[in-house]
Amino acid sequence: MERLTPAEEQVMLKLWVLEKGSIHEILELYVEPKPAYNTTSTIVRILEKKKFIKHRPHGKGFIYFPKISREIYREYLAEYLLKNYFEGDRKEIVSYYNKKTSLSDML
Repeated sequence: MERLTPAEEQVMLKLWVLEKGSIHEILELYVEPKPAYNTTSTIVRILEKKKFIKHRPHGKGFIYFPKISREIYREYLAEYLLKNYFEGDRKEIVSYYNKKTSLSDML
């Protein structure tokens, strides 16, 4: 698996919420200013090439589905963060976040 760009992550986050949807439905979840239809369509095609989503024909367009769950990508990102920013030390990452936020703030 590879890490997504911020724009790709935004599309995936919206598609995970929808569970399936067209480009128009994905765009409806953006706040203003929304990206252009063609921009979003291009990102969706890139995500298909990266095997993050799949599609099926629907009328004159397509319906898109996540191929990778949010949980699987979240686990990948957590491992990426741990390996690349905390030298694989789980205690270090916990310590970092405990310094940033008190336990009572997280509850």
